[in-house]
Amino acid sequence: MAEKKEKKDKKRFQKIGQVIRNTTFQRILIGIVSLILVFIMISNGAAPRKYKLTLGMASGFDIRAPRDIENTMKTEELALERVKEIPPVIRELEQANTQMLGNIYDFFDTLDNLRARIIPVIEADTGMSVAELLKQENVNTTIPILAKMPEELQNYLLKRDSQSDIKQLKELLIKQIMPKLSSTVITEDNLSEVLEDFIGKIEEKTPSVEMQQVARYILSGVLIPNSMVDELATQERMNDFIEAYKLENPVMIYKNERFIRKEDIITADKLDVLRRLGMLDEQTGPDYLFLVSVFSVLLMLWIILALFLRQFSRKTFESRNELLLIASIIVLTVFLAFMTKEIMPEYSPYITLGFIAPVLIAIFLNIQIAVAVNLVITLSVSLIFRDNLIFIVMFVISGTIASFLSANADQRRKISLSGVIIGAVNILMVACIGIIEKKDWITILYEGGLAFLSGILSVILAIGILPFFEGIFNMITPLKLLELADPNHPLLKRLLMEAPGTYHHSLMVGNLAEVAAREIGGNALLARVGAYFHDVGKLKRPNFFKENQMSENPHDRITPNLSTLVITSHTKDGEQLALKYKLPRAIRDIIVQHHGTTLVAYFYHKAKQGEKGVEVKESNFRYEGPKPQSKEAAVVLLADSVEAAVRSLPDKTKGKIEGLIRKIIKDKLDDGQLDNCDLTLNDMNEIANAFMTVLSGFFHERTEYPELEKKTRLSELDKYYAAADENGDKESENRNENENGNSKQTE
Repeated sequence: MAEKKEKKDKKRFQKIGQVIRNTTFQRILIGIVSLILVFIMISNGAAPRKYKLTLGMASGFDIRAPRDIENTMKTEELALERVKEIPPVIRELEQANTQMLGNIYDFFDTLDNLRARIIPVIEADTGMSVAELLKQENVNTTIPILAKMPEELQNYLLKRDSQSDIKQLKELLIKQIMPKLSSTVITEDNLSEVLEDFIGKIEEKTPSVEMQQVARYILSGVLIPNSMVDELATQERMNDFIEAYKLENPVMIYKNERFIRKEDIITADKLDVLRRLGMLDEQTGPDYLFLVSVFSVLLMLWIILALFLRQFSRKTFESRNELLLIASIIVLTVFLAFMTKEIMPEYSPYITLGFIAPVLIAIFLNIQIAVAVNLVITLSVSLIFRDNLIFIVMFVISGTIASFLSANADQRRKISLSGVIIGAVNILMVACIGIIEKKDWITILYEGGLAFLSGILSVILAIGILPFFEGIFNMITPLKLLELADPNHPLLKRLLMEAPGTYHHSLMVGNLAEVAAREIGGNALLARVGAYFHDVGKLKRPNFFKENQMSENPHDRITPNLSTLVITSHTKDGEQLALKYKLPRAIRDIIVQHHGTTLVAYFYHKAKQGEKGVEVKESNFRYEGPKPQSKEAAVVLLADSVEAAVRSLPDKTKGKIEGLIRKIIKDKLDDGQLDNCDLTLNDMNEIANAFMTVLSGFFHERTEYPELEKKTRLSELDKYYAAADENGDKESENRNENENGNSKQTE
């Protein structure tokens, strides 16, 4: 029993762990926690004066409206009175008229057939009554209209001499009555009225009393509604009318208007206005309606922000760290606004340090998210600073400008300057709104000075907490990337001293990656810094990589499988070093992904040539991956391959360099290495052009010195390829395979 219980507990904890690790659960948890924290602060910051009044009670106060508000109940009451005049929407039943006409034809056709069978039997005087004959013919099923008629009418219709009357009635119904019925609106409500009306018309044109009665039975049997009241459309029409009426004829109570006088009887509409103004004290405990309203507004803002991120910034929406960053900044900003309201209630809208949110988010993420978050914060905090137009105008406009000024800022001086600009815009907004509200210039200047100070202090605070957010959330900023690009970084210094060839190769790859990333709209600075660190894993065994070898090659003494293991392990070794030196996640991703699952072609073919009769699996000679997941990682992969391949090219003419670049890109594409990043074919063309721009400047033509003309221009790699040609290999194929993952080791 104990073991079973232990197993159950273990399974339960495993399930709980799976739920906690689920990214969707984490996103929801971040949203809920941040929403609750903001709700607590907002609800505590907004509590209007309340009056304890009830319906039918005489007011003991003169109550004025603190803002413009519509008496919605009065407007609704007037609209409901007018909507009664709206006619219903009638929808035609398309098959009804055809069905009625078909039923009439069916009746007369069946009647004719029945007469043809029964009349001879009657005339033969077999002794059977009409009722018995009709029962034998099963008329209840075949012609139910006739079955419902009294016996005398049945006898009449089954006489031979009634043929002319039947024919006359048929023509009357089909040619005169049905066309009129088809053009008449027949509904369930007016069905009996239409029936009596048309029976009256038939009686006018049919002298035979029997035929009049037959016509009544026929019409009663076939008449069905050909139209119906479309309840939904009618309701929509009524709703549209009500909405339009309320928009065009609202019953308004204007700001400072005394809508309740002392001794006035409190009516339902006035009670509703008090309630919506938050001025009604209905209970001694918390105002749950107020709290629910505030929570609902905040919840909708959170949902809108989540939908925005999901639609326009999927990467951020799926990133726990980035969502946690946004939530933390929102909570911090609202907390500062709440504290400002508590400390300086009169001037808090002007001195609130709310601009740290757009500044930080624009630096960490992008302008779009910064603008969206700024709007959410502005609308949330406006619940605290109700009826304060300047707060909304200033924070929407200045916050948006702050987002644009702070995005991609790579110097603290630029961020500081943005604080001055934000402050200046704040002054302008305060002045404009002050003039609109007819404030005196002394007040405008004082409030403008506070607003200017708010902009400066917000940016100073943002700069101060920027490094803490970088460390806590493992995020990168342009400032952080510039710090990492410093040649004095410990890891780069190690690379220079212990693997100088790799160091200089990384610098060249960085130049290529930066230009290419900029051309395709990627993060050029991230691509450059990622390229600087992409080969740091070679520090573990630098001599196994050709660019760091001064004499012998260790690969000559080991098997191709072991050589491949050494070569491919430098990505994982690099990730471990990056963790040790606390490099950001984005840089670590580039280190791990910069070879994707590329084939180490040289050692693969060497193994195939050396292991005759033994199956050599290609998968054993590929990097572990993963394939590049971002534009920047893909650009570094291509730049790495291109730099190594072009460096080993013996004849570095512009045409051959360009051909090699495009071939490498095509080979990577065909090999599926670019499947997981969002590069387009046009992006790849732009990357190739960018590589050509950089390489054509680096490997430009030089004047040949006479004493060097006689020297051979074959590199060691060319000698190897020449030897391979003697064994039946093609030089171009091996050179391409060498570029695909091992050019740096065999150049």
